[in-house]
Amino acid sequence: MLLLLCVSMFAFAQTDSTKKDEQTVKKPKVKVPSFTYFRVGVDITKMIASFSQSRYKVFEAQLDANYKTNLITPLEFGGGSSSISNDFLSYKSSNLFLRAGIDKTFFAKDFKSDMDNAFVGIRYGFAPIRRTDASYSISDPVWGNTQGIIAGSNFAAHWLELNGGFRIELIKHIFMGWNIRFKTMLNAKKFEELPPAYIAGYGRGDKNTAFGYNFYILYGFGRR
Repeated sequence: MLLLLCVSMFAFAQTDSTKKDEQTVKKPKVKVPSFTYFRVGVDITKMIASFSQSRYKVFEAQLDANYKTNLITPLEFGGGSSSISNDFLSYKSSNLFLRAGIDKTFFAKDFKSDMDNAFVGIRYGFAPIRRTDASYSISDPVWGNTQGIIAGSNFAAHWLELNGGFRIELIKHIFMGWNIRFKTMLNAKKFEELPPAYIAGYGRGDKNTAFGYNFYILYGFGRR
């Protein structure tokens, strides 16, 4: 009788161990999403504009990463300066900026290393701005001429963007990318008095909405 009891307990232990092993084997593995391919580049159009006119100077660059297969996470940054100078008003402004968001591509890959695609996306933009003292002059035939200075100020711009465009791999790891943008300022009241002539990353400081475009040359690296 004792022998039969021992055999039964051993068989139960073996069965329980087998079930635990099966549960361990069948337990699904959690896949951790990862960034696979990266690009970094500069906006050629802004460089050309900075050399071709004197009203403002601006530099824009971009770093993006492919997330899964149809999502791209871009980070755009840069800075610039602008000035207003006429017979009645004179001041300068400068700012840095940062834009971050997400792009969704349209097309599946035609082959494994295919990186050409169209996209639409959204961005949030932020720019800390510094304005110098503003000197003004008022001419009035009754009260006479008045001159004065308005103290400089530090403030920030916040805006949202909708954009779309295309990226093409010209040769291995070298990309051309263009996009158009519609922008709307989130704190427009800050710019009702003495707005910057140009806000790097956004556009004209006296506009609540703005259209923009970029033409990037980028270098890519990583796993396709």
